[in-house]
Amino acid sequence: MESILAKRVEAFGLLGNYMRTAMDDPEFRAVAGRAGRVNPLFTVSNIERAVRTWGDALRTDSLKAWLEPYLPQWQQERLEVALVMAGNIPIVGFQDYLCALLCGFRLQIKLSSKDPFLLPFLHSKLLELASGHKEVMEENGTGKNFPESGEIAPVIFTQSIVKDFDAVIATGSGNTFRYFDFYFGRYPHLLRRNRTSCALLDGTESREDLSGLADDALSYFGMGCRNVSKIYVPDSYDFTTLLETLHPLSSSLLSHAVYKDNYDYHKAVCMLNRQSFFDNGSVLLQPSTALASPMGVLYYETYQDKAEVEAMLEARRNEIQCVMGKGRTAFGTAQSPGLADYADGVDIMDFLLHLRSRH
Repeated sequence: MESILAKRVEAFGLLGNYMRTAMDDPEFRAVAGRAGRVNPLFTVSNIERAVRTWGDALRTDSLKAWLEPYLPQWQQERLEVALVMAGNIPIVGFQDYLCALLCGFRLQIKLSSKDPFLLPFLHSKLLELASGHKEVMEENGTGKNFPESGEIAPVIFTQSIVKDFDAVIATGSGNTFRYFDFYFGRYPHLLRRNRTSCALLDGTESREDLSGLADDALSYFGMGCRNVSKIYVPDSYDFTTLLETLHPLSSSLLSHAVYKDNYDYHKAVCMLNRQSFFDNGSVLLQPSTALASPMGVLYYETYQDKAEVEAMLEARRNEIQCVMGKGRTAFGTAQSPGLADYADGVDIMDFLLHLRSRH
C-alpha cells in the first residue's frame, strides 16, 4: 500500500479508536447533546451505537484488507466530490465520506438539517489525531471549512447549495430523488432514494433469531434503510413468540414521546377502521402488501410458496436494502454492515476510482 494511502488509513484507524469510546469524551458528549436537541430521535444511545459501530469497522487491518482489491486501479487525481447526506439515523453518510477521503478527493458535504453536528466534529477529530494538534477551522456563514491537513484533503461542510464539483453522491427520499436527477444528472453521480429492508421467516426461527430480528426492526426507531419494516411468514404462523421477543425492545421505546405518539396513533387508526392487527402493547404487527411501515408498526404478509416470495423480492430489489433470514443476511446484523456492504449494493470505491476530471 503506497505511503500516501497508508497515512490516510492510519488516520482513520486512529479515528476508529476514538469512536469506539467517544462517549467518554466530554466534548463529544456535548456535541451529541446538541444533535439530540435538533433531532429528538438522535438519542444518546442511538448516537453512541452509530459512532461505535463505525469505530469497530475502522480498524487498520480491516481497512487494509478492504482496500487491497482496489489498489491496482488506484489513481491520485485530485477531484472535488459533493456529498448530499440524509439524516434519518446518526452519521448515515459516513461511508461516502470515508471512501472519498481515502481516495484523496476534496469534499463539499451538504449536511442534513437533522444531523448537522456529528460528522463535522468527527472530521475535526480525524485531523487532530492525524496531525497531533487541533486544526484551524473557518466559519463561512453557512458551514465550516477545513483546510487540507497532511494527506487529508480539504472539506467544506454546508447546509446551502453545493456547486463547482466533479461528481456527486446524494441520498434522499423518493421525492427528493427527482430533484437530484434534475440538478445532478449531468455529473457523474450516485443518486439514492428511500429503501427499506424485510425479513423472510420459515417458522423454525429460534428465540435468538427473533431477538435479532427485533433489533433489526426497532433499532434507531426503525428509521434506517437497513431496518426491517416488513416480514413474510408462512400461512398459520403463530405470532406469539415473535410478539414476546419484540417486547423488551419495543416497550423501552415507549418512553420516547415521538415513538409513543406514532404507536398510539396507528393503533387508534387500526381500531377505528376495524383493521386486523397484533399488539404486544408497544409495537403493532399489521397485515399489508406495502414494504415500508410507519414508526411503531411492523408489516407482515403470509405466504404458501416461499419461492414465490423470493421471486417477488428479486423483482422489487431496487426498493429493498437487505433481506434478513436463514441463508440470507443473518438476524441481528442489519445495523452492523461491513466496509464492503455498500448502500444499494453499488460499489462506492469503484465509482470514485473511475472518475476523471471534468476540467
